[in-house]
Amino acid sequence: MYLSQAIKRSEQTNANGVATIFGDRRYTWTQSHARIALLAGALRSLGVAANDGVAIMAMNSDRYYEFFYAVVWAGGVFVPINTRLALPEVDFWLSDSGSKILFVDDQYLPFWRKLAGRFPDLTHCRYLGDGDLPDGLLSYEKLITEADAIADTERGYEDLAGLFYTGGTTGRSKGVMLSHRNIGMNAFNVIPALGFKRDMRWLHAAPMFHIADGAATFGVSM
Repeated sequence: MYLSQAIKRSEQTNANGVATIFGDRRYTWTQSHARIALLAGALRSLGVAANDGVAIMAMNSDRYYEFFYAVVWAGGVFVPINTRLALPEVDFWLSDSGSKILFVDDQYLPFWRKLAGRFPDLTHCRYLGDGDLPDGLLSYEKLITEADAIADTERGYEDLAGLFYTGGTTGRSKGVMLSHRNIGMNAFNVIPALGFKRDMRWLHAAPMFHIADGAATFGVSM
């Protein structure tokens, strides 16, 4: 079991079906598959190797969805950052995870500006939003269009897939290491509970940084 199998399977069985909708953007499973392979290639070109952390601090979007799958496609580990954190907590999560790349949208650019240069492992920050491109950052779409697609690394089973941090209500947050099997089985469990079917659509109202929404994020593709 490896998480990116879901994207390949959806493309094989429902190539022209709708994969994601966000505002005016709408992608089929074939298009989504291609974009994920390109983003994975971009991550690899930025130095992401097996078990390297790639962090994201952003609101829900189709790009957040692509991010999850592209990171594991490239062999990395996704690190979703809670958007409700204070600056010192974000500082700790980025430092503790050793993330090499951070994706931010418009709302969380101020965090990046205050934290830039503080982490020796964090070599790149990329802009996930749709506004004017901030100085010093490369846009998400440019990252994809200039990349070469790569073959799926097919890391799976007990390989690390995601690092989800606890809320830190009784002490400092702790990174919970979840494997492909952990996340995949969680997704399989919610499919019958939520009644997922081939032609249904899922509205991501819950924050995508949270593992509870993650069950649906990965379940809706399977």
